[in-house]
Amino acid sequence: MIGDRRCGNIGANISATIAAVTTTLSITIDDELGRDLASAVNGGNRSAVVATAIREYLDRRNIAAAAAWHASLDGDDAAALAEFDAIW
Repeated sequence: MIGDRRCGNIGANISATIAAVTTTLSITIDDELGRDLASAVNGGNRSAVVATAIREYLDRRNIAAAAAWHASLDGDDAAALAEFDAIW
């Protein structure tokens, strides 16, 4: 119920909690990969390079999942996708 005070408190607690959360990703890399990473950043921001690599990996995974889903379509769904793709 929107007017219920308990809902307001829960919403405020969730908002406060989300605002306070810090996500940390800890990656242990082997010596060879560590040397490659150090060479790639050449004194720059290691975290930015790792973050970019993770984003690219996730993008590729999403593209692969979409391609698999498209390949699974049949009948009218496949025809609708083919018609849409033809426009592009």
